[in-house]
Amino acid sequence: MSFVGAGPGAADLITLRGATRIAEADLVLYTPSTVDPVWLREHARADAELVDHGRLGADELAERYRGVASRHHRAVLLIAGDPAQCADLREQRELCTKIGLDVEVVPGVSPVSAVAAATGNSLTEAAAADTAIVTDAATEADFERIRDLAAEGRTLAVNAPAARAAELAEALTAAGLDPQVPVVVAHKVSWADEKLLRTTVGEVVAEVKRANLWRHALFLVGDALRQAKPRAGYVPRAAGEPGKRWASKSWRSTGTWPRRSCPEAEVPAQADVEPAVPEQARPVVAEADVPAVEAKPVVKRTAAAKKQPPKTARATARRTTKK
Repeated sequence: MSFVGAGPGAADLITLRGATRIAEADLVLYTPSTVDPVWLREHARADAELVDHGRLGADELAERYRGVASRHHRAVLLIAGDPAQCADLREQRELCTKIGLDVEVVPGVSPVSAVAAATGNSLTEAAAADTAIVTDAATEADFERIRDLAAEGRTLAVNAPAARAAELAEALTAAGLDPQVPVVVAHKVSWADEKLLRTTVGEVVAEVKRANLWRHALFLVGDALRQAKPRAGYVPRAAGEPGKRWASKSWRSTGTWPRRSCPEAEVPAQADVEPAVPEQARPVVAEADVPAVEAKPVVKRTAAAKKQPPKTARATARRTTKK
């Protein structure tokens, strides 16, 4: 019996080992809502039996396991995402061991990892988040627990119905998160009809309604999901600490370059600085010693005068004519 992680849903995001176990199986148990039957049939043998795991009760599932053991067949139970996040994995594994089946667990790509990869982000990042928490929320008690889990410096991954986004936003706000903290909402990530929303704690309810999401979705919450890197001087705010989230402003936020300040006095501009000259070295010039300079009158010639030849040239011309 192989418990195989089916990944987030895309056919090419299953591991090679997982694809090999499907190809060798006589019986494949799966859930159509999380695993696409089209690509599953491409990996499975033509004579393999594909059974909807969600339609089987506990007794029917145990009978299927006994049939595999008695016929010495190979069976695969496909688990959406990664088996490490399957809550009843231990129960299923112990049941197969009691029946006499050899058990193997094949890891898969987690939907949390797939959503983070789709946004180009990691779950933890220096100066943004050093802790990642994955949890489910379906009841009122679950949302109350989120108030204790959500905090600055953490990335929170919540599996919850999109129709309860308002309760999630209320829990995050009650935990002290800033309304501008990034939130990513993912539905059927890596599928052909996936929906991926980038929003904030303050706008998540409106964005979910605008996208008409109400079924099961994955919410990623935290500063590590920003689209840009943190600016210089960014310091995560402690939980419950009021005030702004930025420790200092840079010239990019103010639009001007920072001026260098002098610790003692303001340094004047270069054009206003007059070179220091000792008082004794400066020459003393009396006003009477300065000779007066007579200004020469400025004679302006008209256009007609400019065309006439010089006076000496006209006199020479008259003398030549008389002779």
